[in-house]
Amino acid sequence: MDTKEETRSQRFVAAVLDRCAQDRGFAACLRRADNPDTEHYAYGILSRFGIDLENDGERRPFALIGAALSRRDAARDGTLGLGAALRCCVESEDQGEARLRRILVCRRQDELCRVLRPLLSLIASREAPLCHERLLDDLLKFRFEHARQRICLRWAREFYGTISADDESAAAEAASEAGSCAD
Repeated sequence: MDTKEETRSQRFVAAVLDRCAQDRGFAACLRRADNPDTEHYAYGILSRFGIDLENDGERRPFALIGAALSRRDAARDGTLGLGAALRCCVESEDQGEARLRRILVCRRQDELCRVLRPLLSLIASREAPLCHERLLDDLLKFRFEHARQRICLRWAREFYGTISADDESAAAEAASEAGSCAD
């Protein structure tokens, strides 16, 4: 029997989605985590997940993804990468390219988290099935130069590339449920 161990990102995303569905107060505290002025409200939650609050490179990505998850109504994580989710949410390719370029020019993790904050709100409002687990892994690795380049290239490929059959069916399912991710 092949048992694959869950990653820290998978455990975090699953636990947050489960807890947000059951506890509105938990979700309300976590929604404040992506704003540097109010993230202290979520410190208790983040520390219970074993996140080192003194380590900005760890705290910021978990806070951003936790806040994004707390704003969703979905019971499970999505399947689209950041580039594909962005393409699904924009009305024109030019509009999407401008947002993608803004992401791709980020050189620091804190800058990327700041740029992603409104973009994640857009993706959530259009109910695109973004894979938060993968994005959290990407954010945690983004501080390393060799990983940053590969991550940015993958996001660009997802945005400009063709949608795989799995991604297409997930986007179609989300669009039919929400009626908002057309194209």
